[in-house]
Amino acid sequence: MTLHYVDVAIIIVYLVSTILIGFWVSKRASKNLDSYFLGGKSLPWYLLGISNASGMFDITGTMWLVYLLFIYGLKSIWIPWVWPTFNQIFLMVYLATWLR
Repeated sequence: MTLHYVDVAIIIVYLVSTILIGFWVSKRASKNLDSYFLGGKSLPWYLLGISNASGMFDITGTMWLVYLLFIYGLKSIWIPWVWPTFNQIFLMVYLATWLR
């Protein structure tokens, strides 16, 4: 497999820009704790909402559900409903002292 020079250039630009943005954000966040945890208290509400939403979405849950559908067929739609039961049991047994 060979990549065209435009493809290689796009990959390099992406990697370099990601590293530079990481250094820039790291420098801004290292000022104090408010900058690290709260963005310096200067972010508008809609950016905070976008930040929260972007952290909640990923593809792994979808990949897992498609995998289950492939393996078990349509009966796999009931499998995600089993998780809350085990989650509640875990909370009741292991985290009961913290919750009290």
